[in-house]
Amino acid sequence: MKRMALLSVLTVLAALTAGCSETGTGSDSVAESPTSAAAAETDIEPDTFIDEDGNVYDEKPTVHVRDVKESTDFEYVIEDGNTKITKYVGNEQYVVIPDSIEGVPVTEISYYAFEANYDIVSVQIPESVTLIGENAFMDCSSLAEVNIPEAVTGIDRGAFVACTSLTEVTIPQNVEYVHEEAFTACEGLTTLRILNPDLKYENWGLEDLPDLIIYAPEGSEVLNWAQERGFNYIAI
Repeated sequence: MKRMALLSVLTVLAALTAGCSETGTGSDSVAESPTSAAAAETDIEPDTFIDEDGNVYDEKPTVHVRDVKESTDFEYVIEDGNTKITKYVGNEQYVVIPDSIEGVPVTEISYYAFEANYDIVSVQIPESVTLIGENAFMDCSSLAEVNIPEAVTGIDRGAFVACTSLTEVTIPQNVEYVHEEAFTACEGLTTLRILNPDLKYENWGLEDLPDLIIYAPEGSEVLNWAQERGFNYIAI
């Protein structure tokens, strides 16, 4: 009887030990579960990029490295056989942009190139230029005269924004687009000539210029827009 009682006790102890062992193994299994690890990984966005200012992007922005050079009045880059004016560093009121630098034609007034040059009164752009970049003349509040050459095909966003002394602009026939806010806050603008009948209006900022008269070809996109909005216009 004693031997049977002893065997019963040993059996119970063995069962309890086995139960504890299985419980411990279960805990370890949960801690190392591949499912849990995968769930944790879903919180990580590997393509997210945060710059030094704390701005978050879906992917790392493209960085353009430019070999900027400087002459007496301009900073510029030469790329693919073209010179791009990147900044005006002179102090003249009447600026004449050269048609070439280092023998390479000037084809672009790049973004922000003349920004906030408050004393400039006039800018002569050479016939070699094909693009006027984003905010190129932004806040040139004394700028009263600027030409857009026949070769220009594009005028980017905000190119002349807040040029409050500008009174007259002619957009040549070869211009294929003028992007939004190109003439926003040009409070002195009274004459705008559009020579390309297919040029479309893209929120140029004319709505707040009550004294503006728009000259455009009969039946053109811009003239139709001016008629629909009740603007002052003259067909040419």
